[in-house]
Amino acid sequence: MTKSSNNAYLYHEIKDKIKEETLHLPPNTRIDTRVKMMKKYNVTRTTIEKAISALIGENYLYSIDGSGTYIAERTDQPVNQSVASWGVILPNIVSDTYPEILRSIEDVANDHNINVVICNTDHSNEKQEQYIQKLVNSDIQGMIIVPAVTDEPATASFQLLTQKGIPFVFCNRGISDIKAPRVISNNFFGAYTATKHLIKLGYTRIAFLSLPRYSGSEQRYQGYLGAMYEAGLDVNMDYVIFEDKLHIENPGFETGKRLLRLDSKPDAVFCFNDKVAKGLYDAAGEFGLQIGVDLGVVGYDDSKLCETLPVKLTSVRYPKYETGSKAAEILLKMIAGEKVDPNYVIVLQPQLIVRQSCKLVKMP
Repeated sequence: MTKSSNNAYLYHEIKDKIKEETLHLPPNTRIDTRVKMMKKYNVTRTTIEKAISALIGENYLYSIDGSGTYIAERTDQPVNQSVASWGVILPNIVSDTYPEILRSIEDVANDHNINVVICNTDHSNEKQEQYIQKLVNSDIQGMIIVPAVTDEPATASFQLLTQKGIPFVFCNRGISDIKAPRVISNNFFGAYTATKHLIKLGYTRIAFLSLPRYSGSEQRYQGYLGAMYEAGLDVNMDYVIFEDKLHIENPGFETGKRLLRLDSKPDAVFCFNDKVAKGLYDAAGEFGLQIGVDLGVVGYDDSKLCETLPVKLTSVRYPKYETGSKAAEILLKMIAGEKVDPNYVIVLQPQLIVRQSCKLVKMP
């Protein structure tokens, strides 16, 4: 066998070879090391890792850290072929945004006797690709995917799904180069509504504090700008800040302090999400500013944070449960053979939930 740099899925062939050559081994037997396999099959370590990961996903092998990879226990029990499985790929299941989306997908799947396999990418394109390949190798029936927010190209694994004829639906956001049905929220309208609420209360120096730039944050920025321009208010670009990176322990804290150090401070801030708003609350505390009195704040997502912050946070709620259930319903249709246009998009409308983080401003 020769190396094949132009065959992205050489590992399928290696996987079959490993399985064929180890079928005679009893359970719990350790197989050859990666290095030996690289020499034996004349391929890269990456190819070996992918092949072994696929076999682990099929429960043919298992690994023990620091010990090696072993043949898994066999079972004579027939596999229940009547129970289908879906893959659900999320950035982070512990995020306030995704549990409700997942719950709705599970509810639809349970009604149709479908198992759900959950994968967390942590916004890593590499993990996302690995999970998609593992799910493909485990004969998954379909997938619902919230794509990772990443600057890296993210098309190869989705092309694999298309080649294999596995239906998938994007949820919450899509990928511009990949045509697939998607269920999304109207980010522009949500941000427009939030900013307009601040303007109606009399705020005029309104800032926008956001996570890094990607499709969702740009749409919310555009909604903010739309409300500001409609009201004839100037947009001070010092008031517009995007975080430099996605993974920050307390987003909105350091950038919030940047805003509040300005000679002409904003009187209100629309935050990309509730976590950014929480960071801004912390920053305001360091400057002795009281939220809802000295500074108006609106968040986004209407997460549990809104009710637990010292001043309850006004926030934009988008229909998370409906987002997941609609995606699941589309996937059901695709699996049943119904024709669904790959450009099909459902856009759900958010709404503003008003609490105590803004006040009516007395006009001079």
